[in-house]
Amino acid sequence: MIKNQLTPVFQNPFPSSFKSLGVVAFSNGSIINFIDVSFVSTSAPNSTQIANTLINAASTVDGFDIEGSSIGVNGISSGGVIHKISLVTASWLCLLSWILSNQQ
Repeated sequence: MIKNQLTPVFQNPFPSSFKSLGVVAFSNGSIINFIDVSFVSTSAPNSTQIANTLINAASTVDGFDIEGSSIGVNGISSGGVIHKISLVTASWLCLLSWILSNQQ
């Protein structure tokens, strides 16, 4: 199931460099899994691009969750989750922050 859902996740953005994806291992309880994603070395994406691809796929996969803050690529942690908010929400948050900071 993991291989079937994640293969297109990498094939679509990296059609000329993606070679294969395989599930290597599961941790205790099968909560954490390890996958091996292979690319053509001459045009392989970097670690950040690979992690971001998985983070962006989190909302499209079924049957398992992708926790963005726990993704590691070549031993390097992704370090966080991408949050998407609208420009209006961001503007209101900035305005609210400015108003509250001027209250002191």
